[in-house]
Amino acid sequence: MMRPRKLIAYRNATLLSLSLTLVVTSALAAFGQESSTTWDKPQQVQRKEKPKRVYHPTKNNKARPKIELAPLLTVQYRVLIRRPNRTEGESSAASVFHPGDQLRLGVTANQDGFLYVIYQKENQDGLVMFPDSRVNNGENYVNKNREFILPPVNCPAPDPSECWYKVTNDPTKEFFIVVFSRDQIIDLPNKAGGSEAVRAALASGVLKKEVIDSYIKSARMQDYKIYSRPARATSPGSRYAIWVTNTNRSDNEEIIVRVPLNKGI
Repeated sequence: MMRPRKLIAYRNATLLSLSLTLVVTSALAAFGQESSTTWDKPQQVQRKEKPKRVYHPTKNNKARPKIELAPLLTVQYRVLIRRPNRTEGESSAASVFHPGDQLRLGVTANQDGFLYVIYQKENQDGLVMFPDSRVNNGENYVNKNREFILPPVNCPAPDPSECWYKVTNDPTKEFFIVVFSRDQIIDLPNKAGGSEAVRAALASGVLKKEVIDSYIKSARMQDYKIYSRPARATSPGSRYAIWVTNTNRSDNEEIIVRVPLNKGI
């Protein structure tokens, strides 16, 4: 017969095992619901007017429609790496990167819209990576299925190694912030228009921490599915890419995601 203490320990271990099984099962079930058709399958989404947004008419829609048939907003990002031995390839975004590694970020959207990419050290102002005058004619309105590599491979530096982000031994946390929106966001850097502060940000390449924080706080992470690119997906191709999908059909206006840089110092 089991002693009381052993019985309690056995019961607690059993409950913990059951709880972990339920968590893992739920996670796998949610993952299994993702489909390779997410990228281009039209859905009925309710368009929502938001502050600091500008709707740009299209040939089919002169005014913002109340209901639109369009895929759920999805962004793919992936990490390209050049190692100290000069070999290049694609890396998992979850990898630990070390001083001497050089990185680029590839970003692709599943539909036409407005793309913004910011690099930020924790609790500091951010650096605008996109829009960039060397990419897409300096415009941040992008077409679907077109990947943008940042920093751009055609940077004017004499040494091509300067066209990569260099991992250092600085212990400060670092992030890439990707914003993709159906409408243009007027207080983030765009090539055309914007406030004096935004034009100054474009000129200096700096975006204030307060602006970044406001958008990070506004992100409805509960609406996002973040998952590996489905194996049967045909476009765009990648081995280690991550997909971020806004699943909320009533508020499908943007995706705001902060991608941490995992450094092994």
